[in-house]
Amino acid sequence: MNILFATDGIYPFVLGGMQKHAAYIIRNLANTEHQIDVIIPHSGVSDAQDAETQFWGDDVPSNIRFHIIPFPALPRFPGHYVVASYLYSRRITNYFTHKISTIDILFGKGYTLWHWLTTRKSTETPAIVQLHGLEMFQPAYSFKEKTDKLLMRIPAIPVIRNADFVFSYGGGVKEILLDLGKSENNIFEQYGAVDDFWLEPEPQAKENGLIRRFLFVARNEYRKGYHLLKEALQDLIIDNETFEIDIVGALPDAEKIKDPLIRYHDNLSAASLKNIKEQAEVLLVPSLSEGFPTIIIESMARGLAVAATNVGAVPKVIDESTGWLMDPGLSKTLKDTMKEIIRCPKAVLADKQQAAYHKILRDFQWNATIKRLISHLELAINDYRKRTTR
Repeated sequence: MNILFATDGIYPFVLGGMQKHAAYIIRNLANTEHQIDVIIPHSGVSDAQDAETQFWGDDVPSNIRFHIIPFPALPRFPGHYVVASYLYSRRITNYFTHKISTIDILFGKGYTLWHWLTTRKSTETPAIVQLHGLEMFQPAYSFKEKTDKLLMRIPAIPVIRNADFVFSYGGGVKEILLDLGKSENNIFEQYGAVDDFWLEPEPQAKENGLIRRFLFVARNEYRKGYHLLKEALQDLIIDNETFEIDIVGALPDAEKIKDPLIRYHDNLSAASLKNIKEQAEVLLVPSLSEGFPTIIIESMARGLAVAATNVGAVPKVIDESTGWLMDPGLSKTLKDTMKEIIRCPKAVLADKQQAAYHKILRDFQWNATIKRLISHLELAINDYRKRTTR
Protein backbone atom coordinates (compact mmCIF):
# COMPACT_ATOMS: atom_id res chain seq x y z
CA MET A 1 0.00 0.00 0.00
CA ASN A 2 0.90 3.63 -0.54
CA ILE A 3 -0.43 5.55 2.47
CA LEU A 4 -0.61 9.30 2.95
CA PHE A 5 -0.58 9.89 6.71
CA ALA A 6 -1.54 13.49 7.56
CA THR A 7 -0.88 14.61 11.14
CA ASP A 8 -1.14 17.79 13.19
CA GLY A 9 2.17 16.95 14.85
CA ILE A 10 4.18 14.02 16.12
CA TYR A 11 6.01 13.37 19.37
CA PRO A 12 8.64 14.45 20.43
CA PHE A 13 8.23 17.62 18.33
CA VAL A 14 4.75 18.14 19.83
CA LEU A 15 3.53 16.88 23.22
CA GLY A 16 0.13 15.23 23.40
CA GLY A 17 -1.66 11.90 23.25
CA MET A 18 -2.62 12.18 19.57
CA GLN A 19 0.91 13.19 18.63
CA LYS A 20 2.45 10.35 20.62
CA HIS A 21 0.04 7.87 19.04
CA ALA A 22 0.98 9.15 15.57
CA ALA A 23 4.67 8.75 16.35
CA TYR A 24 4.19 5.16 17.49
CA ILE A 25 2.27 4.34 14.31
CA ILE A 26 5.06 5.79 12.16
CA ARG A 27 7.79 3.91 14.01
CA ASN A 28 5.97 0.61 13.72
CA LEU A 29 4.97 1.06 10.08
CA ALA A 30 8.69 1.39 9.36
CA ASN A 31 8.92 -2.37 9.95
CA THR A 32 6.46 -3.15 7.14
CA GLU A 33 6.73 -3.22 3.35
CA HIS A 34 4.25 -0.37 2.88
CA GLN A 35 5.20 3.09 1.61
CA ILE A 36 4.12 5.95 3.86
CA ASP A 37 4.25 9.68 3.14
CA VAL A 38 3.90 11.53 6.46
CA ILE A 39 2.79 15.15 6.62
CA ILE A 40 3.89 17.06 9.72
CA PRO A 41 3.63 20.79 10.55
CA HIS A 42 6.80 21.26 12.58
CA SER A 43 8.49 24.64 12.33
CA GLY A 44 11.34 23.67 14.65
CA VAL A 45 13.16 21.81 11.87
CA SER A 46 14.90 23.21 8.80
CA ASP A 47 13.42 20.73 6.31
CA ALA A 48 11.98 17.23 5.98
CA GLN A 49 15.42 15.61 6.03
CA ASP A 50 16.24 17.39 9.28
CA ALA A 51 12.94 16.18 10.78
CA GLU A 52 13.69 12.61 9.73
CA THR A 53 17.15 12.75 11.27
CA GLN A 54 15.82 14.15 14.54
CA PHE A 55 13.03 11.57 14.64
CA TRP A 56 14.96 8.46 13.58
CA GLY A 57 18.57 9.24 14.40
CA ASP A 58 21.04 7.58 12.05
CA ASP A 59 18.70 4.76 11.00
CA VAL A 60 16.16 6.43 8.70
CA PRO A 61 13.87 3.82 7.09
CA SER A 62 13.54 3.80 3.31
CA ASN A 63 9.75 3.31 3.22
CA ILE A 64 8.75 6.46 5.15
CA ARG A 65 9.11 10.03 3.89
CA PHE A 66 8.39 13.18 5.88
CA HIS A 67 6.84 16.29 4.33
CA ILE A 68 6.79 19.63 6.18
CA ILE A 69 3.70 21.83 5.81
CA PRO A 70 3.74 24.75 8.28
CA PHE A 71 0.72 25.17 10.52
CA PRO A 72 -0.67 28.71 10.03
CA ALA A 73 0.35 31.20 12.71
CA LEU A 74 -2.69 33.37 13.46
CA PRO A 75 -3.29 35.98 16.14
CA ARG A 76 -5.38 34.68 19.02
CA PHE A 77 -9.11 35.27 18.71
CA PRO A 78 -12.18 33.15 19.52
CA GLY A 79 -12.02 30.17 17.18
CA HIS A 80 -8.52 30.95 15.88
CA TYR A 81 -7.50 27.28 16.14
CA VAL A 82 -10.49 26.19 14.04
CA VAL A 83 -9.61 28.72 11.33
CA ALA A 84 -5.93 27.71 11.42
CA SER A 85 -6.91 24.04 11.19
CA TYR A 86 -8.94 24.68 8.04
CA LEU A 87 -6.10 26.65 6.46
CA TYR A 88 -3.66 23.87 7.37
CA SER A 89 -5.97 21.26 5.84
CA ARG A 90 -6.16 23.35 2.65
CA ARG A 91 -2.37 23.51 2.50
CA ILE A 92 -2.30 19.72 2.86
CA THR A 93 -4.74 19.28 -0.04
CA ASN A 94 -2.75 21.60 -2.29
CA TYR A 95 0.49 19.85 -1.40
CA PHE A 96 -0.37 16.21 -1.89
CA THR A 97 -2.54 16.72 -4.98
CA HIS A 98 0.43 18.29 -6.75
CA LYS A 99 3.44 16.51 -5.25
CA ILE A 100 2.44 12.95 -4.29
CA SER A 101 1.30 10.95 -7.28
CA THR A 102 0.47 7.47 -5.95
CA ILE A 103 -1.86 7.17 -2.96
CA ASP A 104 -3.98 4.14 -2.15
CA ILE A 105 -5.56 5.61 0.96
CA LEU A 106 -5.54 8.86 2.92
CA PHE A 107 -5.20 8.50 6.69
CA GLY A 108 -5.89 11.76 8.50
CA LYS A 109 -5.41 12.56 12.17
CA GLY A 110 -7.72 15.16 13.64
CA TYR A 111 -8.90 17.80 11.15
CA THR A 112 -6.05 17.41 8.66
CA LEU A 113 -8.28 16.20 5.79
CA TRP A 114 -11.08 18.72 6.45
CA HIS A 115 -10.58 20.72 3.23
CA TRP A 116 -10.07 17.70 0.98
CA LEU A 117 -13.09 15.83 2.33
CA THR A 118 -15.43 18.78 1.82
CA THR A 119 -14.18 19.82 -1.64
CA ARG A 120 -13.02 16.63 -3.35
CA LYS A 121 -14.27 15.88 -6.82
CA SER A 122 -12.44 12.62 -7.44
CA THR A 123 -13.75 9.40 -5.90
CA GLU A 124 -10.67 7.32 -6.66
CA THR A 125 -9.00 7.43 -3.24
CA PRO A 126 -10.69 6.51 0.05
CA ALA A 127 -10.08 8.47 3.24
CA ILE A 128 -10.04 7.22 6.80
CA VAL A 129 -9.87 9.65 9.73
CA GLN A 130 -9.14 9.39 13.43
CA LEU A 131 -10.39 12.02 15.85
CA HIS A 132 -9.48 9.94 18.91
CA GLY A 133 -11.72 10.66 21.89
CA LEU A 134 -14.28 12.97 20.28
CA GLU A 135 -14.19 15.03 23.48
CA MET A 136 -16.07 17.86 21.75
CA PHE A 137 -19.19 15.65 21.85
CA GLN A 138 -18.75 14.63 25.48
CA PRO A 139 -20.32 16.56 28.42
CA ALA A 140 -18.91 19.98 29.32
CA TYR A 141 -18.53 21.14 32.94
CA SER A 142 -18.04 24.88 32.50
CA PHE A 143 -19.23 27.64 30.17
CA LYS A 144 -15.77 28.03 28.63
CA GLU A 145 -15.44 24.29 28.08
CA LYS A 146 -18.88 24.16 26.47
CA THR A 147 -17.97 27.03 24.15
CA ASP A 148 -14.67 25.39 23.21
CA LYS A 149 -16.38 22.10 22.46
CA LEU A 150 -19.03 23.73 20.30
CA LEU A 151 -16.25 25.38 18.28
CA MET A 152 -14.45 22.06 17.83
CA ARG A 153 -17.63 20.52 16.42
CA ILE A 154 -17.39 22.89 13.44
CA PRO A 155 -14.57 20.86 11.84
CA ALA A 156 -15.36 17.53 13.51
CA ILE A 157 -18.83 17.05 12.03
CA PRO A 158 -17.91 17.51 8.35
CA VAL A 159 -14.72 15.48 8.76
CA ILE A 160 -16.61 12.54 10.27
CA ARG A 161 -19.56 12.68 7.90
CA ASN A 162 -17.50 13.06 4.72
CA ALA A 163 -14.84 10.49 5.59
CA ASP A 164 -15.30 7.12 3.95
CA PHE A 165 -14.17 5.32 7.10
CA VAL A 166 -13.41 6.27 10.70
CA PHE A 167 -10.99 4.78 13.21
CA SER A 168 -12.65 4.77 16.59
CA TYR A 169 -12.15 3.66 20.11
CA GLY A 170 -15.04 1.56 21.33
CA GLY A 171 -17.44 2.23 24.17
CA GLY A 172 -18.87 5.72 24.38
CA VAL A 173 -16.66 6.98 21.55
CA LYS A 174 -18.20 4.60 19.03
CA GLU A 175 -21.68 5.51 20.25
CA ILE A 176 -20.97 9.16 19.39
CA LEU A 177 -20.09 8.22 15.82
CA LEU A 178 -23.25 6.16 15.45
CA ASP A 179 -25.31 9.06 16.80
CA LEU A 180 -23.72 11.30 14.15
CA GLY A 181 -25.05 8.96 11.48
CA LYS A 182 -21.89 7.00 10.70
CA SER A 183 -22.63 3.46 9.57
CA GLU A 184 -21.19 0.73 11.79
CA ASN A 185 -19.76 -0.87 8.63
CA ASN A 186 -17.56 2.20 8.15
CA ILE A 187 -16.19 2.29 11.70
CA PHE A 188 -13.05 0.35 12.60
CA GLU A 189 -12.13 -0.06 16.26
CA GLN A 190 -8.46 0.72 16.72
CA TYR A 191 -6.62 1.34 19.99
CA GLY A 192 -3.26 2.57 21.11
CA ALA A 193 -0.61 0.27 22.52
CA VAL A 194 2.64 0.25 24.47
CA ASP A 195 6.11 -0.49 23.21
CA ASP A 196 8.93 -2.47 24.78
CA PHE A 197 10.24 0.60 26.61
CA TRP A 198 7.29 0.43 29.00
CA LEU A 199 7.17 -3.35 29.22
CA GLU A 200 10.84 -4.03 29.94
CA PRO A 201 12.02 -5.13 32.33
CA GLU A 202 9.02 -6.91 33.80
CA PRO A 203 7.76 -4.73 36.68
CA GLN A 204 8.52 -5.81 40.20
CA ALA A 205 5.68 -6.47 42.62
CA LYS A 206 4.62 -3.25 44.34
CA GLU A 207 5.16 -2.77 48.05
CA ASN A 208 1.51 -1.80 48.68
CA GLY A 209 2.43 -0.91 52.25
CA LEU A 210 0.72 1.29 54.81
CA ILE A 211 1.24 4.45 52.77
CA ARG A 212 -0.63 4.32 49.46
CA ARG A 213 1.38 5.83 46.60
CA PHE A 214 -0.65 7.60 43.91
CA LEU A 215 0.38 9.10 40.56
CA PHE A 216 -1.31 11.79 38.45
CA VAL A 217 0.03 12.78 35.01
CA ALA A 218 -1.63 15.39 32.80
CA ARG A 219 -1.39 18.70 31.00
CA ASN A 220 -2.71 21.79 32.77
CA GLU A 221 -6.07 21.49 31.03
CA TYR A 222 -9.47 21.75 32.73
CA ARG A 223 -10.85 18.50 31.33
CA LYS A 224 -7.96 16.54 32.83
CA GLY A 225 -9.49 17.14 36.28
CA TYR A 226 -6.63 18.54 38.34
CA HIS A 227 -9.08 20.97 39.98
CA LEU A 228 -11.02 17.94 41.27
CA LEU A 229 -7.85 16.23 42.45
CA LYS A 230 -6.75 19.38 44.26
CA GLU A 231 -10.01 19.53 46.23
CA ALA A 232 -9.87 15.81 47.00
CA LEU A 233 -6.27 16.05 48.22
CA GLN A 234 -7.05 18.97 50.50
CA ASP A 235 -9.87 16.96 52.10
CA LEU A 236 -7.70 13.85 52.47
CA ILE A 237 -4.97 15.87 54.18
CA ILE A 238 -7.52 17.29 56.63
CA ASP A 239 -8.71 13.72 57.30
CA ASN A 240 -5.11 12.59 58.03
CA GLU A 241 -5.21 9.87 55.39
CA THR A 242 -2.02 7.88 54.78
CA PHE A 243 -0.92 8.51 51.21
CA GLU A 244 1.67 10.13 48.98
CA ILE A 245 1.23 11.40 45.44
CA ASP A 246 3.47 12.45 42.55
CA ILE A 247 1.84 15.02 40.27
CA VAL A 248 3.52 15.27 36.86
CA GLY A 249 2.82 18.15 34.48
CA ALA A 250 3.58 21.86 34.45
CA LEU A 251 1.26 23.72 36.82
CA PRO A 252 1.33 27.34 38.02
CA ASP A 253 2.65 27.70 41.57
CA ALA A 254 -0.67 29.17 42.70
CA GLU A 255 -2.37 25.84 41.91
CA LYS A 256 0.04 23.72 43.93
CA ILE A 257 -0.72 22.42 47.43
CA LYS A 258 2.18 22.89 49.80
CA ASP A 259 2.35 19.65 51.76
CA PRO A 260 5.11 17.02 52.19
CA LEU A 261 2.70 14.30 51.02
CA ILE A 262 2.59 15.85 47.55
CA ARG A 263 5.50 15.98 45.11
CA TYR A 264 5.13 18.17 42.01
CA HIS A 265 7.12 17.64 38.83
CA ASP A 266 7.18 19.58 35.57
CA ASN A 267 6.87 17.73 32.27
CA LEU A 268 9.25 14.78 32.41
CA SER A 269 11.07 12.62 29.92
CA ALA A 270 9.72 9.11 29.43
CA ALA A 271 12.71 7.69 31.33
CA SER A 272 12.14 9.95 34.34
CA LEU A 273 8.42 9.19 34.37
CA LYS A 274 9.18 5.48 34.19
CA ASN A 275 11.32 5.79 37.32
CA ILE A 276 8.45 7.44 39.20
CA LYS A 277 6.07 4.69 38.10
CA GLU A 278 8.34 2.09 39.67
CA GLN A 279 7.44 3.50 43.09
CA ALA A 280 3.79 4.37 42.40
CA GLU A 281 0.96 1.91 43.05
CA VAL A 282 -2.19 3.50 41.59
CA LEU A 283 -2.62 5.92 38.70
CA LEU A 284 -5.39 8.52 39.04
CA VAL A 285 -7.21 9.71 35.90
CA PRO A 286 -10.11 11.99 36.99
CA SER A 287 -10.73 13.40 33.50
CA LEU A 288 -14.03 15.01 32.56
CA SER A 289 -13.73 13.69 29.01
CA GLU A 290 -11.26 11.39 27.32
CA GLY A 291 -10.71 9.12 24.39
CA PHE A 292 -8.30 6.35 25.26
CA PRO A 293 -5.52 7.87 27.41
CA THR A 294 -2.09 6.48 26.59
CA ILE A 295 -0.96 7.20 30.15
CA ILE A 296 -3.34 4.47 31.36
CA ILE A 297 -1.89 1.62 29.34
CA GLU A 298 1.71 2.80 29.79
CA SER A 299 1.18 2.83 33.57
CA MET A 300 -0.50 -0.58 33.55
CA ALA A 301 2.57 -1.88 31.70
CA ARG A 302 4.59 -0.87 34.77
CA GLY A 303 2.26 -2.76 37.09
CA LEU A 304 0.01 0.07 38.31
CA ALA A 305 -3.68 -0.34 39.00
CA VAL A 306 -5.79 2.57 37.73
CA ALA A 307 -8.64 4.66 39.15
CA ALA A 308 -10.24 6.47 36.21
CA THR A 309 -13.48 8.16 35.27
CA ASN A 310 -16.00 6.29 33.15
CA VAL A 311 -15.60 8.41 30.01
CA GLY A 312 -14.76 7.71 26.38
CA ALA A 313 -13.23 4.29 25.83
CA VAL A 314 -11.71 4.04 29.32
CA PRO A 315 -14.05 1.11 30.25
CA LYS A 316 -12.43 -0.89 27.45
CA VAL A 317 -9.34 -1.27 29.62
CA ILE A 318 -10.36 -0.41 33.20
CA ASP A 319 -12.85 -2.46 35.19
CA GLU A 320 -13.00 -3.92 38.70
CA SER A 321 -10.29 -6.45 37.82
CA THR A 322 -7.72 -3.77 36.88
CA GLY A 323 -8.80 -0.85 39.04
CA TRP A 324 -11.71 1.46 39.81
CA LEU A 325 -14.16 3.30 37.53
CA MET A 326 -15.62 6.59 38.80
CA ASP A 327 -18.33 8.95 37.64
CA PRO A 328 -16.77 12.17 36.32
CA GLY A 329 -17.10 15.70 37.62
CA LEU A 330 -17.18 15.42 41.44
CA SER A 331 -14.25 15.83 43.79
CA LYS A 332 -16.17 13.91 46.48
CA THR A 333 -16.36 10.86 44.20
CA LEU A 334 -12.61 11.05 43.64
CA LYS A 335 -11.93 11.52 47.37
CA ASP A 336 -14.14 8.56 48.31
CA THR A 337 -12.46 6.37 45.71
CA MET A 338 -9.02 7.33 46.98
CA LYS A 339 -10.11 6.50 50.54
CA GLU A 340 -11.30 3.10 49.32
CA ILE A 341 -7.93 2.53 47.64
CA ILE A 342 -6.03 3.60 50.76
CA ARG A 343 -7.98 1.01 52.75
CA CYS A 344 -7.76 -1.66 50.06
CA PRO A 345 -6.13 -4.87 51.37
CA LYS A 346 -2.63 -5.41 50.05
CA ALA A 347 -3.50 -8.70 48.36
CA VAL A 348 -6.55 -7.23 46.60
CA LEU A 349 -4.51 -4.34 45.24
CA ALA A 350 -1.75 -6.70 44.12
CA ASP A 351 -4.30 -8.76 42.16
CA LYS A 352 -5.51 -5.64 40.35
CA GLN A 353 -1.94 -4.62 39.52
CA GLN A 354 -1.12 -8.07 38.14
CA ALA A 355 -4.33 -8.13 36.11
CA ALA A 356 -3.52 -4.69 34.70
CA TYR A 357 -0.06 -5.79 33.59
CA HIS A 358 -1.29 -9.01 31.98
CA LYS A 359 -4.09 -7.18 30.16
CA ILE A 360 -1.45 -5.05 28.44
CA LEU A 361 0.56 -8.13 27.48
CA ARG A 362 -2.56 -9.74 26.05
CA ASP A 363 -4.31 -6.86 24.28
CA PHE A 364 -2.19 -3.73 23.92
CA GLN A 365 1.21 -4.37 22.32
CA TRP A 366 2.23 -2.58 19.13
CA ASN A 367 3.05 -5.62 16.99
CA ALA A 368 -0.54 -6.84 17.12
CA THR A 369 -1.97 -3.31 16.96
CA ILE A 370 -0.11 -2.43 13.76
CA LYS A 371 -1.19 -5.69 12.13
CA ARG A 372 -4.81 -4.77 12.89
CA LEU A 373 -4.23 -1.25 11.56
CA ILE A 374 -2.84 -2.56 8.27
CA SER A 375 -5.67 -5.06 7.99
CA HIS A 376 -8.22 -2.27 8.49
CA LEU A 377 -6.57 -0.08 5.85
CA GLU A 378 -6.48 -2.92 3.33
CA LEU A 379 -10.11 -3.77 4.05
CA ALA A 380 -11.09 -0.12 3.63
CA ILE A 381 -9.34 0.09 0.24
CA ASN A 382 -10.91 -3.12 -1.05
CA ASP A 383 -14.36 -2.24 0.23
CA TYR A 384 -14.18 1.25 -1.24
CA ARG A 385 -13.05 -0.02 -4.65
CA LYS A 386 -15.90 -2.52 -4.78
CA ARG A 387 -18.42 0.20 -3.98
CA THR A 388 -17.08 2.74 -6.46
CA THR A 389 -16.71 0.31 -9.38
CA ARG A 390 -20.20 -1.15 -9.27
